[in-house]
Amino acid sequence: MKTIKKVLEEFLEEQQARLKPRTYSGYEYAIELFEDYLNGYAYQYLDEDDNKLFDKLYDEGDKEFCEIFGPDKIGPYEIGDFLDDFMIRKVAGSKDFMKTVGRVMRKFVKWMKEKGYMDEEEYGISAEVVDELKDELPAVTELSDLIYNYIGDNPPGDVTETRDGYFTVTKIKPGKLWLGDYMGSKENIGPVIVSDEISSSCKVGWTICLEMGRTGKGWEMMGSGNVYPS
Repeated sequence: MKTIKKVLEEFLEEQQARLKPRTYSGYEYAIELFEDYLNGYAYQYLDEDDNKLFDKLYDEGDKEFCEIFGPDKIGPYEIGDFLDDFMIRKVAGSKDFMKTVGRVMRKFVKWMKEKGYMDEEEYGISAEVVDELKDELPAVTELSDLIYNYIGDNPPGDVTETRDGYFTVTKIKPGKLWLGDYMGSKENIGPVIVSDEISSSCKVGWTICLEMGRTGKGWEMMGSGNVYPS
């Protein structure tokens, strides 16, 4: 059986042969990050038997996930988790690099299908996941930067009440956002005062890590973290 590690190496070898060095370096780094994700987090999608095998070989043989399993353990769940969580939470790359990662993953899943490492059904779902996220990754990165800069330039006034956590965007108007609790609470907070640039860059359904305060003007942003496409 060819391991995931060998498959990733094979993919990079083929890309290195066809790409200019600068372009290839982006591919190489993106695949290195994907391997890091798989080694650190992909075990959560294993069934009970594979989990036992992973624990045994990891503990006794000091082997990583990508050295134990084959490419059949790469699918839409792993790819989606890598793109919409790991890349945002753990890497926090630039907008341009997020674009690169989206392109690389789209090329990679197509290559996997062509090589017979991924069947047609898995490819269809995986490609759909990448297509959905590859444009949103740079967009949420840009929005995160806009919010951070806006808070720095527009400190809130006297605060009488605060809220913090993960909030899902439920409604957007120019210069205003309405936010719901990410955990499913029915309460909506809003309008939250933002810039027109922020409101025009945002999408209903995106999740924002925020600290907010109620002032005489209404709800204002006080601190921020990452923005997620779901």
